[in-house]
Formats: sequence, C-alpha cells, structure tokens
Amino acid sequence: MSKPTKPNAPPPMTPARLREARRAMVQGEAGSADLAACDPALIRSWERSQAAGLSPLGRTSGTPHASALQLAQAREQQHELIAHARPAMEFVYEQTRDTDSIVLLSDAQGLLLDTLGDANFANRAERVALRPGANWHEQWRGTNAIGTALAEQRPVVIHGSEHYLERNGFLTCAAAPIIDPAGALLGAIDISSDHRQFHRHTLGLVRSAARMIEHRLFETRHRDSLRLRIHKYREGIAGLTEGLLALSEDGWLIGANMAGLHLLGLARQDIAGLRIDAVFESTVEALRSRSHTSQGWPFEAHLLDGSMVWVQVEAGRGGIDVIPEPVAADPTAAAAALPDEAHRTVTECKGNLSEAARRLGISRTTLYRRLQR
Repeated sequence: MSKPTKPNAPPPMTPARLREARRAMVQGEAGSADLAACDPALIRSWERSQAAGLSPLGRTSGTPHASALQLAQAREQQHELIAHARPAMEFVYEQTRDTDSIVLLSDAQGLLLDTLGDANFANRAERVALRPGANWHEQWRGTNAIGTALAEQRPVVIHGSEHYLERNGFLTCAAAPIIDPAGALLGAIDISSDHRQFHRHTLGLVRSAARMIEHRLFETRHRDSLRLRIHKYREGIAGLTEGLLALSEDGWLIGANMAGLHLLGLARQDIAGLRIDAVFESTVEALRSRSHTSQGWPFEAHLLDGSMVWVQVEAGRGGIDVIPEPVAADPTAAAAALPDEAHRTVTECKGNLSEAARRLGISRTTLYRRLQR
C-alpha cells in the first residue's frame, strides 16, 4: 500500500523543478508555480547572482583567485580565526570522514582560507575551485552555501540544483557564519560533499562548529574582561550552548556570543550600546557580590522581563595567545627571489608557510628570511 500524503501538499522540489524555477526567475516569469514553491531566501540569492551578471549555464570569467603568497598574507591577517577554527574543522572532519566530504573555512569576503577533507572528493572539488585561494562570494560563484551564508548571515544548506551555476549542481553544501565577540561577521565554516551524500544533520554540525570557534574567539578577546557565563539551566554553564557576555568595569556590554544575545533577547547591534542593568534586575556590582557569596559557583539571576537564568561570574582567566605566521611584505619580489623548489613547495602548500618549511626541511624563520630577500 502506498504511503498516504497530505491533501494539497506541494510536490517535492526535484532538480528539474528547481532548474525550471531558476529559469523562470532569470526570465522574469513571476507567475511560475515552481518559483512560488521555492524558499524566499533561495530566490533572494538567485536574484543577487543574476544582478552580479552571472549566467546559470555559462562559465564565470574574471573570478579572482589569490596567488600562494597573496593567500599567505590573507592567512596572516586572519591568523586568529584560522587558529581557533582548525580544531573545530578537525572535529567536523572526524564526524564526516570517509563520506566524500570536505570542510572549508572562508573569510567574510568569501576567500577560502583553509580546507580539510577526503582526498578523493577534494580532487573533484578542486575542479570547481573549492580550494584555498578561491573566492566563493555570491558575486563570483552565484548561490552557494558559503556565499549565501555570508550574504544572509545565517546558516544555510544549498543542495544540488539549488546552486545558481549549473556546474556546481553536483555539490551539496552546508555553511554557518562565524560572528566575532563584537558582533562583526568574520567568515564561514562549510561542509561540502557530493549531492548524493546529503544528510540533514550536516547543517547542525556546521552550526556547532561555528559555536565552537566563536567560544574560543570570545575567550581570547576577553581574557582580561569581567565575563558572565549564562544559561537557562545550571548544567548548561561551561557547555557549548552557554551564553557568554563581557562587561566593562562599569557594567557596559562590550562583547557577547550569539547564544548570549539570544538568551537575553538582544541583537548584535546592542553590543557596546547598553548596560547590563538594562537587561538584568541587578547591577554589575550586585552580580559581583552574588558571585562572591556563592563562592564563584553559578547562581540564579532574574531578567527585567521576569525570566530567570543561571549566571557564573569570571574575571582574568582564559584565552589563548595566537601568533601569526610571518609573510613577505612584497609578494612579487619575494616570489622572484625564491629558488624554484621553495617557490613550488609554497605553491603546493597553498600558502601555508609552516607546512612548506616542514617539507623543505628548514625552519619557518629560515623560509621567511628567504621570502623577505
């Protein structure tokens, strides 16, 4: 017996229907039933792709790709993000190992900074430039998980024919934006695989990875600040879902993670714009006093809306110093000065100077000096 279906339930969005919806959007057929059945966020992304002058069936021209040394400079500028993202990427990779998947990290402009994944799929992915140095902003690659997550500033899945460019339709990708403690967009973390490997839990995995990165960034940026760990459950304190708040000595909110803002009903724009007593039924002095009374253990605190959260107050602990990799100030001059073997190795390592130095059997400092010369 066939499975019962809901009356009037819309048919699934097959690849053929998605391609028809995309064609209708490009040709301005607003009355298309297939287009009406699409997620509005997907349509917005297709419209941005079209506005950038991209054609679904065409090949992109003039797409920027960083040289090895330009990539090294970009990695140096984003050394803090990369350092804290790498453990999260390895965690994600362990969960997706042997599934023909690749984990990617981009900056806020869509430049791919780092990748980790199965070698077989990585080779296929490189054919469409899913490799460090490539730029996956929607302007250049159309609708894709990294570019669309950055544009929408929320986690997204782009599966198969949802990609704007037909040549990317073999991919299924999930990406989540990474937000720094000041509320600024830093980049995105992504899992990409063959569209036949789609799994509904992939989005949750990249969201968890983004939270892990945001946690470490917060701990490092506010290692010397007065910090509040908050959660609606006592057992949630110090866990992945806890909220993190950083306060100035006089009680102004100077940093937060997304979980903390959500628990308090705040927006990223509220960072540096309000005092903690505009949310809590307590001043910063009262919270310090309660923490002293509770001997540093979590305690209950009421918000102005009448709800309650558990709070743990900390100060002067945590944070990991991150030392950037040195790179040459002048990529063109440095490249010309490098011996062929060293230049080839830096290129093969996609600008990762530590890995290049290891392969060459020299120290990173020695390689850096050669770059400078």
